[in-house]
Amino acid sequence: MTTDLKKYSSEGIHEKVLGCLEAFPRGFVLDVPSGQGAISKELEKLGFKVFLGDIARQNILYKNWRCVQIDMEKPFPFKEKTFDYGVCVEGIEHIENPYGLVREFARVIKKGGYLIITTPNVMTIKSRLRFLFYSYLDYFRYIGPIPSEERHRIEEHEHHHLNPLFYPEIKFILQKCGFAIERIETNRMVKRWKLLFPLLKWFIKHKTRKKYPKDPFYISDMILEGEDLIVIAKKSDGRND
Repeated sequence: MTTDLKKYSSEGIHEKVLGCLEAFPRGFVLDVPSGQGAISKELEKLGFKVFLGDIARQNILYKNWRCVQIDMEKPFPFKEKTFDYGVCVEGIEHIENPYGLVREFARVIKKGGYLIITTPNVMTIKSRLRFLFYSYLDYFRYIGPIPSEERHRIEEHEHHHLNPLFYPEIKFILQKCGFAIERIETNRMVKRWKLLFPLLKWFIKHKTRKKYPKDPFYISDMILEGEDLIVIAKKSDGRND
């Protein structure tokens, strides 16, 4: 098996996801989109049984004979309640219908199982200021024509991001599909401005605390400073849709 597998994610994301799952009982994991299979390989080292799914199945280099072609815009080719865990690393922002993707994860994950989603954090103070001055969010700057090459090129820093997902939207989608957020992590904190940052952070926390007093995540450092959001959600008893 190939040992040098590209991660297609920002620094520290895979390590955080692996750290979260390492604390859970071993079981079956669905990794979509799997890319070349970097995180799946590490999960199997920890004792999990992993199914890899990606729209470009030919690009999956970690061959454990459980590799499936999966389009994140379409139903998964698995029965209900097949998996104990779902992992979606840097995938949900690439599709038109994030609700449909989470709903499919909810269908195939068992009651009491977990879904871990990572996505670029567009709610950092830095991203909010970028939108204020330049009218685009971090990681969602659309410049120039779309390249004519095939959709799933193997290049390190090609984003092809379609949908920026804000924390309230992620929370809403997860709740509608029967998940409850247990905690939020980040891979690393973004750079800060020594003079302006503390004032902006205080102001945002002060205003947000009044509007959302029951949800501490809105004013957490993970939201205001974290480069990527890593959301750990548990499959609850019922669904709210």
